[in-house]
Amino acid sequence: MIVNYGKPNSCKKELFSCPDSGRFTPFHYLQSLKKIVKLSASIIISKLQLAGIFLIGAIIISSCGKKPSPTGIYLAEKFKEKSYRKFDTAAYNKVLNEELKHQKKLLVNYKLLADYFQKQGANDTAWFVGLLENRKLDTLEFFLRKSSQHGISPDIFYIDKIDSLKKRIYKGKFDSLPQLYTVLARLQVLSANAFVSYASKVHFGCVDPAKIYSRYLIPVERPTDSALQLMLNSNWAALLHKIQPTRKEYITLQKALDTCKSPALKRKILINMERYRWRTPSDSDRFVLVNIPAFDLRVVDSGKTKLTMIVCVGEKREPDYATKRANYLKTGNIEDKPKNHETPIMYGKINNIQLNPKWNIPHSIVQTEILAKSRANPNYLNRSSIKVYNKKGEVVDPFDIDWDSLSPSNIPYSFKQDPGDGNALGKFKFNFPNGSSIYLHDTPNKSAFRKENRAVSHGCVRVADPLKLAQELVQNPRIYDNVRIETGYPPLDSLKMLRYEKKQQEQSESGHQTRWITLDNKWPLFIDYYTCMPSDNGTLRIYNDVYEYDSILLDSLKRFLVKGK
Repeated sequence: MIVNYGKPNSCKKELFSCPDSGRFTPFHYLQSLKKIVKLSASIIISKLQLAGIFLIGAIIISSCGKKPSPTGIYLAEKFKEKSYRKFDTAAYNKVLNEELKHQKKLLVNYKLLADYFQKQGANDTAWFVGLLENRKLDTLEFFLRKSSQHGISPDIFYIDKIDSLKKRIYKGKFDSLPQLYTVLARLQVLSANAFVSYASKVHFGCVDPAKIYSRYLIPVERPTDSALQLMLNSNWAALLHKIQPTRKEYITLQKALDTCKSPALKRKILINMERYRWRTPSDSDRFVLVNIPAFDLRVVDSGKTKLTMIVCVGEKREPDYATKRANYLKTGNIEDKPKNHETPIMYGKINNIQLNPKWNIPHSIVQTEILAKSRANPNYLNRSSIKVYNKKGEVVDPFDIDWDSLSPSNIPYSFKQDPGDGNALGKFKFNFPNGSSIYLHDTPNKSAFRKENRAVSHGCVRVADPLKLAQELVQNPRIYDNVRIETGYPPLDSLKMLRYEKKQQEQSESGHQTRWITLDNKWPLFIDYYTCMPSDNGTLRIYNDVYEYDSILLDSLKRFLVKGK
C-alpha cells in the first residue's frame, strides 16, 4: 500500500511518520500503532485523575460545611470527649421540640416557651450551655430553693428534677449523642419553665385578683406574653436579683413569716404577702389609702403618714348571696334581688372637693328605702329636703304622686337631696372618676363611727374628719380658709372674719350653695383590702376579714404555697 503525503521532501513529523521516500512500510505501521495506543492510555488516565480530583474536592467542601457547633466544641473540651464535636444542632432541635410536647402539661405557658426555643435554637444552643458554663443555672436553683421565703413552694418549679438533670450534664458521661440530646433538652425546657414561672409569681403575684374578686377594680399589671418574653431574653441571674420585692411592708411580712409559730397567723401573712405582690399603680410617694378591713384612712406624703382617721365602708353582702342572686337572675323580680353594698377595691385620683353637695340618690336606694318611706309618709321627702323630678326634669309635689301605684321595678322619678345640715353626704364630697359612683364623703350621722364593725354604708366611704382631710389635700392656707367659710367653719385668718359672718347670714336666708374646689395636684386614691399589714413602727396589725375575701384568695393561692402553711 502506497500513501502519498505530497512532495517527497516536504513531509513533516506527524502521527504516522513517513520516510523521505514517501513510502509506508509494515515496520512504520507497527511503530505508529504503538504511539496511538500510548496516547489513548494517557488520555484515559488523565480523565480518571481529573474525576478523582473533583470527587476529593467535593468531599472536602462537604466536610467544611459541617463545622463543629459551638455547643459541640464546648462539650468536647469540657468533658474531653471528641465525639461531642459531632453535636448536630438540627438533630438536637428535633429532640427539644419532642421534649416540649412531652412536658406540655407541666409548662406554665407552652406557646411562649415553644416560640422562645424556636428563636433561640435557630442557630445553636450555645446560649443555654453558657448558662451551665457560667454557673447561672446554679443562681436559678438558688432562688428557686429560696422561694419558700415568699411562701411559695419550690416543688412547683420541679427543682429536684432540674437539679438531677444538671448534675447529670456536669458529669458529662453519655453512651451516645442522642442520650446527651435528651438530657440537655429536658434540662433546658424545665429550667426555662421554672425561670419564667418563678419570675412571674414573684414579680406579678401568683393569682390575678380580677379573676377571683368581682369587685376588684384596681388596674394591676399582669404578666403578658411580651413581658415574659423580655424576661426570658434577659440576663437570667441579673433579673432574678432585680425582681425581689423591696416594698417595706412586704419585707416586714417576710420577717414575720420566718418567726411566726401560729398556723392561722401564717396563713394571714401569706395571703397579704400575695396582695403586696400585685403590681398596682405607683404614681408617687403621695397617696390616700383606705383599708377596708381596718376601717381607716391614711394620707401619705413623701413616704410619711401625715394623717389617719377612721372611716365607715360598705355593708357586707347578705348571707347566701350567691344563691339568692342566682334566683334573682332567674325570676327578674326586683324583690328577689339580694343586697350587696360592699365597697369595691378600686383606684382613682381625687381631683375635686364638692362643698355643701347635693345628693343624687341612687336608684337602688330609691327602690329599697325611699319608696317604702314615701308610701308610709309622703311628707318624709319634704322633711328630708328631698325633691322629686319627673322624666322632663320638672319638680313634682310628693303629695301629687300615687305612691301605692308604684313598684320597685316601676319608679318613673329621680330624687335629689338639697345641700344642708341634714344632707346624707354632709358638707364634703371628695370626688374621683370611676364607673361605680363611689366617693368619699362627710355624714351628719356620726354615731356609726363609734361602732367596732363600721361596714355600714351603701358602698361609699364615710370619713370621720372631712375638714382635716380637705386641709391635707388642698395644701394651701388661702384655699383652705375658703373651704372653712363655705362649710360654716370660721377662717384661721382673722382678717377674713367679716367675710365669714356675711356668708353665715347668706346661708341662713337662702340656704347652702354647692361649691367645687379643684385640686391642682390630684391625689392617687387606693381603696384596698389588707387583713394584715405593718404599722409605721414595724409591728403587725391584724384586722377582721370583714368581707371574707381571705378565704377566696387562699383557695386560689394554696396550690402554690409551701406545704404546712
